[in-house]
Amino acid sequence: MNKISIILLFLIFQITKGQSNLDDLKKYIENIENVSELYNLKNVKFKHFSVITAHTDIERDIDFGYKHHRIEIVPYDGYDMKLNIISKDDKIQTAWVSEFDSYKNKYLKIKIVIKNPDFLSRYVKKHNTLYYTKLTEQDFMHQITKEYVVGFGCGITGNNIPREAKKMLKFVKHKNRKKLQEYLTSFSPELQALGTIGLLKIGKLSLMQKNIIEHLKKRNSIVSTCSGCLYGINIKFTEAIK
Repeated sequence: MNKISIILLFLIFQITKGQSNLDDLKKYIENIENVSELYNLKNVKFKHFSVITAHTDIERDIDFGYKHHRIEIVPYDGYDMKLNIISKDDKIQTAWVSEFDSYKNKYLKIKIVIKNPDFLSRYVKKHNTLYYTKLTEQDFMHQITKEYVVGFGCGITGNNIPREAKKMLKFVKHKNRKKLQEYLTSFSPELQALGTIGLLKIGKLSLMQKNIIEHLKKRNSIVSTCSGCLYGINIKFTEAIK
């Protein structure tokens, strides 16, 4: 068997294995009600995979009494998996079950589990009213599952700036209040923090922007930051915008 055939067989195995693992995890989420049932994932007996480790990357308040949880699961075989879950009073509302390539820091496949059919539309409608936006359910999924970082001195040398933070600095340089406003009024606490930092740097905020920033300070969600080569350091919103 030549080298190309071996590589193709390996890729086919990874894809097939990943699909089975993802379906297993999705089925498990469909059959539970509470986030607290996920705290012992390492001991759950899945059909196609066993868990090496599972840990919570982030657990934070978002708006209207809901929480966002991101859990990483490392199986013995196949790609890592991530759960992005929205809950209220421990009850799962919606979850996104994903394959995740840790080496490329990239989501490969995402499947949704809907526990509360009314949640997404109601949440997005309330968000649009609160923030004066016209965002969609697709925007919510993209911004909640995307792992943004608030940081300006990342990497071994401290010279790396994450993509969205770099964009924010560019918006500030060109006084692009519209783009900073989009960050401020997004679903992602990290983007909201970056929008806040950028607008405060420019100054002369509108009354609406001041009110939104005060709301975000009171909510004080956890945001993901970096320190040198360490990523995934979680701090409060008020600390992130200092």
